[in-house]
Amino acid sequence: MKLYYAAGTCSFAPHVALREAGLPFDLVRMDMKTSTLEDGRHIKAVNGKGYVPVLELDSGERLTEVSAILQWIADQAPDATLAPPWGTMERYRLQEWLNYIATEIHKIFWPLFHQGAEIENQNALERLRVRFGWVEQKLGSKPFLMGEHFTVADAYLVTVLNWTKPAGIDLNAWPQLKAYRSRLRERASVMEALRAEGLIR
Repeated sequence: MKLYYAAGTCSFAPHVALREAGLPFDLVRMDMKTSTLEDGRHIKAVNGKGYVPVLELDSGERLTEVSAILQWIADQAPDATLAPPWGTMERYRLQEWLNYIATEIHKIFWPLFHQGAEIENQNALERLRVRFGWVEQKLGSKPFLMGEHFTVADAYLVTVLNWTKPAGIDLNAWPQLKAYRSRLRERASVMEALRAEGLIR
């Protein structure tokens, strides 16, 4: 199995999830500036959409989109409890979190990292402040988004929270989120992924 990734991007979430699940995988890095892979191919050779993450299964089949990949990984290792069982209300709550993070947090960062106009950036920052406030309220004093267990939603949330510093967002305004991010960055799977991507030494 291969995970096509770019360091520190949204592909970090499935990277963490693979380590949590204990599944064997190889990393294939994409250069963000050129969109080329280590072997010189363009990312479109493995994903016609032109971006990561891409999870290539041993069968050769490829899966894209963070939320879909995260749920697939969770279902391969049910004992790791990275997702509640299908058909339960808790599973739909997980999907609710994954969709919220994808559409209401992840995508809002786009102009901040892609030369957005000043008005776009200010709008993005204001929207993120509102979203972070809502997430902080829902998180409360729980250790993880879904309660007592780390799930793939936490892998996704810590990924986007890692973007706050380069985006110029001070998490001090949300002390619970700041503590959550610090706590998760100490988790073994997150530390291993950070090291593997060259984000910490």
